[in-house]
Amino acid sequence: MDTLRLTAHLKHKMPQATDVCVLNLVRIPGGSSRETYSFDLEWTESGARKTRPMIGRRDPTGGLLKSEREREYKVVDAMYRAGVKIPEPLFLELDSAVMERPFFIMHRMPGRTAAGAAAAVEPEALRRKLADEFMTEMARLHQLDWRALGMEWLGAPNDLAEPARTQTQHWLNLYQQDRMNEAWPIIDAAFAWLKANPVVADRIAIVHGDFRAGNYLFDDSGLISMLDWEMTHLGDPLEDLGWSTMRLWGHGSLAGGLIDREEYLALYEQKTGAIVDRARLFFYQVLGNAKMAVICLTGIRAFAEGRTADPTMVILLNMVLPTLLEDLAAELKLI
Repeated sequence: MDTLRLTAHLKHKMPQATDVCVLNLVRIPGGSSRETYSFDLEWTESGARKTRPMIGRRDPTGGLLKSEREREYKVVDAMYRAGVKIPEPLFLELDSAVMERPFFIMHRMPGRTAAGAAAAVEPEALRRKLADEFMTEMARLHQLDWRALGMEWLGAPNDLAEPARTQTQHWLNLYQQDRMNEAWPIIDAAFAWLKANPVVADRIAIVHGDFRAGNYLFDDSGLISMLDWEMTHLGDPLEDLGWSTMRLWGHGSLAGGLIDREEYLALYEQKTGAIVDRARLFFYQVLGNAKMAVICLTGIRAFAEGRTADPTMVILLNMVLPTLLEDLAAELKLI
């Protein structure tokens, strides 16, 4: 992003403002599915000087995910209005001519992330508090009335058997597209197992799609905000639970680097009043590992084709993908 072009854009978006200034524009490391920028906005309105911390999220030239900016922005807007802990969305721009690629702007929340796989939080008291608040947000999301929120546009499943089939086919299609003619027998076996062992949801809910360690902001007082809503869809709520309990996101035996997995699942049951179906949970853990493997392949292909120079893609190839393949092989008893 460019300071002068961003300033001109915000002047256009804020006709009531004068003396608009974009300050401290810097790209935040990470964000391999989006380019993420931090900046401060200052302006004068009704004779008063105002300031606001901002985040800009722009499409990368190549990255881990292929998703739609308008769709993600609409999800963030709906979740903000529903009272979920999430930054306020402010401006969406789909015209690539403005800043080379589509982007949107939202309020910048304080706090830090426990970034990366196997991210642990210290001390233990903070981990336990975050686990409770993290699960409160997951339960809140899964209990939202998506019809009342007008979110049918996310694609409501026709029946309770559809979510598992749809997600399996979605990630299988991406796998076949981005595997670069390489042989990945463990991933092939995972998708064969998923297609042969579909599960049936007990209800349809809003699924975040990436509810895990590293995708929330927190400080020493607890959880502040959930992040990264580009994979949100309507489906089986246990998909989020399966994804968040993958060993990749853990720290030893800790779910999401926070608390013991069994305690984590008991906390979900307590917050939602629903008993966790272990067969469905296992299905979504297998799907989660296969899905993350595909996301790695998508990023690796973008790197190989020169569409991104993000060094994260090298880490995915050398460290993350082998771990996922090992986890998949263990889950499917291939080793």
